[in-house]
Amino acid sequence: MRRRALVLAALLGACAGDDTTSISGTTLRLGRPEIKGQTNYALRVFTSEEDCAKAESIVDAERKDCLPFIDRATGTVQLSFQLLVDQNPTPMTFRPESFTVLHDKSNPTTNGDDRVQVIPHQEVAIGSLYVLLIDGSGSMAIIDNPANGLTRMDKLRRALLRADVVKSFYSGGTSGSAVAPLVFRGGLPAPLGGKWVVEEAKEYERLIRDELQVGSGYTYLYQAVRYGSNGLAEQPEVRRAVQTRGLSPTIIALTDGFNNESPADTCADNAPRLQSLLDDLTKVRLGRGVGGYQPDVFTVGLGRPAFKTFKVPDQNSVSPAQLCRRWAAERIDGGVENLGVDNAALAWIARVGGGDSFVKNTPEGLAEAFIAAAQKRHMWFQVRYKVDPFYLRRGFNTTIRMSSPYQVETTVAVYPNAWLDGPPGELDEQGWPQAAPFRASLVVLMSILSVLVAWNYVPAALFNVRRAIFGLVSARRR
Repeated sequence: MRRRALVLAALLGACAGDDTTSISGTTLRLGRPEIKGQTNYALRVFTSEEDCAKAESIVDAERKDCLPFIDRATGTVQLSFQLLVDQNPTPMTFRPESFTVLHDKSNPTTNGDDRVQVIPHQEVAIGSLYVLLIDGSGSMAIIDNPANGLTRMDKLRRALLRADVVKSFYSGGTSGSAVAPLVFRGGLPAPLGGKWVVEEAKEYERLIRDELQVGSGYTYLYQAVRYGSNGLAEQPEVRRAVQTRGLSPTIIALTDGFNNESPADTCADNAPRLQSLLDDLTKVRLGRGVGGYQPDVFTVGLGRPAFKTFKVPDQNSVSPAQLCRRWAAERIDGGVENLGVDNAALAWIARVGGGDSFVKNTPEGLAEAFIAAAQKRHMWFQVRYKVDPFYLRRGFNTTIRMSSPYQVETTVAVYPNAWLDGPPGELDEQGWPQAAPFRASLVVLMSILSVLVAWNYVPAALFNVRRAIFGLVSARRR
């Protein structure tokens, strides 16, 4: 009997040890999440019903979607997560390309289409102050396509005046939103029409239409971003919008070329300048700016990328070779700027600044970039993916990695039961399984218990039958 009791415990128990959590509706367990990432930032994965119940950011109506679920019948894994900044749940914009999901270090998307899905939950309407840092240097007067006669500034003006862009800028929460339109040419950026903060959409449209003009001078991009991310907070109107009204600052810096401060500048000259800017941005993002001013920084290049295969290095240590490739010694003015937009520097700035980088060459493309930078934010996310069910028969790791705006990841170990499967989930309209009701689990358990009960009593019953038969035979012989 003792041996059979041990078998029953092995069948119904977990095989992964004490530091695990059972997944409701399944026979699997989750290990403790392993969190990696930048200082002060983390991805929190919800591993239990208790986790979801304690999270104040998750409303009751969506709590069932928060729960982890793994369906071995269809090879589906479903987990939920949220961003923590200084241990606090923080809303973020939904950018699918920022997320990577790994199953035992392999990307499930290599096995077929639509194998990974990330679903945002609980949209949060946050009032924002959109700081537009617009390149007003002489190159913005260039006509790229004689057929349409549009200057680069014409393209930008059309994009900024599109109804969907204006709506994105002025659709904040209860505290509303505002725009700080600034132009940089040389020296510090200057506000359009002297307006540091524009509260009304109509006034914004008037300023873009009538006041946004091309000037002269070089492209002081780095100085403009540094000012927008720190010095701008000292302006009384900006300080009032951020500290009194609670608007969240978002910088959108646009240029059509390279940072260029003198005729003799080479591309290599920008390496220490960019390093200095990234160091300052890091301090601001860690809350060391003026009055707690912590903007997200997005960058937009108008034109074509100069370095088409550039990828931001893992370390924020800028060298001329990384920034400029083989053009490090080439002069910017009339030289390397002819390659296109400095997408390398723009991508680096955006990653450290917590935003995204875009390179577009049409009014429609520029509008898409502005709308993306003004996206609504969400409190938490659900990720689900499919692999061949064979790969869920043994223990595995699921990793959720975010590359932007923060470089963070969390890995969770999953331990299947070596003996039993839970009941297969019920498919929804999109073909993704949902946890089966309790009665389905009860059927499985009762079936197993019936077999075990029979295992305990059938041998005894057979022995009694056998004894009765042989007893009857013996009696007849006597």
